[in-house]
Amino acid sequence: MKVEYHPRTVSDLNDAVAYYNKQRDGLGAEFRSEIYAAIARVSANPFQYAMVEGGIRRCFAHRFPYSVLFRLVNEEEIRILVIRHHRRHPSFGLDRR
Repeated sequence: MKVEYHPRTVSDLNDAVAYYNKQRDGLGAEFRSEIYAAIARVSANPFQYAMVEGGIRRCFAHRFPYSVLFRLVNEEEIRILVIRHHRRHPSFGLDRR
């Protein structure tokens, strides 16, 4: 399945990676790998993830308190909307299309 990204997901990811790198050397790279693994799980089977609102689905990352929110564009494409920390407001990123 083809994956496209909302332009702001780059800053979502990079901000979190920078934060984790400040906590411990290499932790940001581990976080990035886990987010990419979550995106790969989403790409492999997007229908297994629950809808949170209006066609937007959520995949929880392992090891880190983050979720990948996405929507199906069509039968062959998904769009990653936001990489969101669990303590962010639940509506954060839901306005992205």
